[in-house]
Amino acid sequence: MNALRSIRAAVLAFAPLCAGQSLQMVRDISVTEAEYRDALDAWMHNDPGLAGDLLKRPPEEMRGRIRKAAALRDTAMVKKEAYLDLITGRLRETRGRLEEADTGAIPAEALKKDLAAQQSRFLGEEENIEASLREVPEGDQYLLVRRALEDERATLVKLQNTIALRLRSLETIDQAQQGIRNGPKPDVLARKLDEILKVWDRERESVTRQRARWAELYATMERLVMQNDSVVKGAPLSTLPSVPPKSKADERAKPADASPRGGPAANSTGLAGTWIYRSQPGAWTGYGEPQAITLVLQEQGGALAGTYEARLPLRDGTAHVRLALTCVQRSADSARLHWKSETPAGEGDMEIKLASDGRLFVERGRADDSYFPRGTEVLQRQ
Repeated sequence: MNALRSIRAAVLAFAPLCAGQSLQMVRDISVTEAEYRDALDAWMHNDPGLAGDLLKRPPEEMRGRIRKAAALRDTAMVKKEAYLDLITGRLRETRGRLEEADTGAIPAEALKKDLAAQQSRFLGEEENIEASLREVPEGDQYLLVRRALEDERATLVKLQNTIALRLRSLETIDQAQQGIRNGPKPDVLARKLDEILKVWDRERESVTRQRARWAELYATMERLVMQNDSVVKGAPLSTLPSVPPKSKADERAKPADASPRGGPAANSTGLAGTWIYRSQPGAWTGYGEPQAITLVLQEQGGALAGTYEARLPLRDGTAHVRLALTCVQRSADSARLHWKSETPAGEGDMEIKLASDGRLFVERGRADDSYFPRGTEVLQRQ
């Protein structure tokens, strides 16, 4: 009970000193970076087959997978923003301390002189104790005197060792201060820190832009799934937000033998023809939007064959792709094509599907070389 009363009294006694103070936990940069790396790893290993299954699996399943991937990616971007905020905050704190670095220094020389004087005094006292020990007669009656002198001598030796350590520390501090005085001035270091801070600030701004672009990409993938489902079910594409409305010029350019239901007459020609890529929302998925695509398909002896030329973005640049195509499997409105590339050598498969509105869906499947990236695009007849 007395112990509890003592604790309460101590808390009440120190309460006025704690008034107005708030406890703030400062997050560690390494912990925040680890959280960001874990979130990024969770997104990367979550659903690697998402792009390949985009137009193959049921729409409701794909919408769930897309939303899960979008949530994981957004979490990773939020973690990266927090990580970069800590880095820039730490740099700004260091930048502020540089302005105070040139206002004072430790008087190392004066302290070393004072310690040297103390060292000399302790050495003299040790010599006096040694002389006293030599004068103490032998015998048990002088044992207490001898022990007291020996204890005092041991204390003096410890003090001398402590002073020697302090002298070495001051010597190190003095050398460091001389290096600072002879090195770059604080304003030079401040300018370098400002340049580094600008780099990290630009990285932070780019993360904000990337976060919005990733959200737009997953929203586009979800719209593409909805479009494909509507095409399969025969729903009018005009109800979908990602399909731009046709202009009056397009209406006037329609052929006279267009189908009565409003679909383009190009459907009657099947898969053969020249197909090109035109940039529009929801027209692609993959690492980046294709710069140009031309797909030429011809009937050769009853079999479908042709070429595929494209400029596709990669992580380290742009791939200029030229492929020779041969048909592996075919139906009335779809086909599986096998492609080969001479330079660089490679081969793989792609699938095409003709929609009821006359557009051609192309899925670039996995290849035996990273030269040909995976993805999908929507082509229009030239």
